[in-house]
Amino acid sequence: MAATMTRMSLTSCLKDPASAISRFLAEHLPFPDVVLCDYRDRLAQFSPPVKPAPEASRRAEYRMLGHTIDHRLRISLGVPTGQPIREGVVRAALDDDGWPSVEVIGTVQAAGQVLLEELSRYENTDGRPLTLDDASEDRLVRLCHVASSFEAIFRCVGWVRGNNLGSTRPGDTLDDIAAAVPEYVVADIRSQMRLADTPGPFDRFIKLPAAARIGGPVFDGSRDVGGADADFILDRQLIDCKATIRPERMSRAEIYQLAGYLLLDYSNAYAVTDVGLYLSRQGALINWSVQDFLDLQGCRLTLPELRAACQHTLTKGSAGSPAPAEAMRRPLPRPRNAPAVQESLFD
Repeated sequence: MAATMTRMSLTSCLKDPASAISRFLAEHLPFPDVVLCDYRDRLAQFSPPVKPAPEASRRAEYRMLGHTIDHRLRISLGVPTGQPIREGVVRAALDDDGWPSVEVIGTVQAAGQVLLEELSRYENTDGRPLTLDDASEDRLVRLCHVASSFEAIFRCVGWVRGNNLGSTRPGDTLDDIAAAVPEYVVADIRSQMRLADTPGPFDRFIKLPAAARIGGPVFDGSRDVGGADADFILDRQLIDCKATIRPERMSRAEIYQLAGYLLLDYSNAYAVTDVGLYLSRQGALINWSVQDFLDLQGCRLTLPELRAACQHTLTKGSAGSPAPAEAMRRPLPRPRNAPAVQESLFD
């Protein structure tokens, strides 16, 4: 059965400037570059990002590495690896026009069930150490990377050619699939975990009470953008993990991604007080209070008003309420600390 569609998400919606969420954010948060300017000023205080070994850097799959570090960090926080992996195992039945073969699909799905069972053993309300002994860490990183391939199947509603799981041989076990994970992946994720294990953000987060550690939060409005799950909410901070080797090239898309997650929590179920970007290759967290984050972007509404107006827009008026007319008549705030140069369109 061939996969014929890609599952939409907040990220994919934001890539379309004509989408409802893109137009809403551009209207109500017109100065994302001001947040970017502040971000770049603060970025300068941190050490350069760690990178894959030079011989691996050209062939490194950076998007997959980003998903893998996200899964590995979630396990240290003791939170589930999330529905996307479980759904990915199920949706592996959806081939891409006959690829991979039925035999490979059966093998991959069987290994996926074993993977889910093994990963479930790491779930713990007390969390897990950020680094384990060499053999355990090696195994866990490999499992997280395999899990990332299943998540890719979930995001694409089936197989897309190039997914590494498609190279599985009929009859392979999970051990065989894990052993095929490139060594550079293991080395790279372990270097990021060592940074997380130094005194800093994640060293504090793993000590939080279980109720304050949320991985893969889904929001009231997630369905209104085709699905949206953030990386973490930790101690009421909405945090997106970025494994980029070029953190200085962060763009307004990442700022609007944070804003989108914040606004999709229509009912304030998570009571978020701060938003931020965790740079896993530097072990650094750059964050803002919700009020500062909105003010810097020129918001004229209160957060409840902004959420209600967002819901009204995304549901085509069937829920929420439009922005109050009196609020929209307020003068647009002048941007503070605006960047001195135009941002590249190609970041």
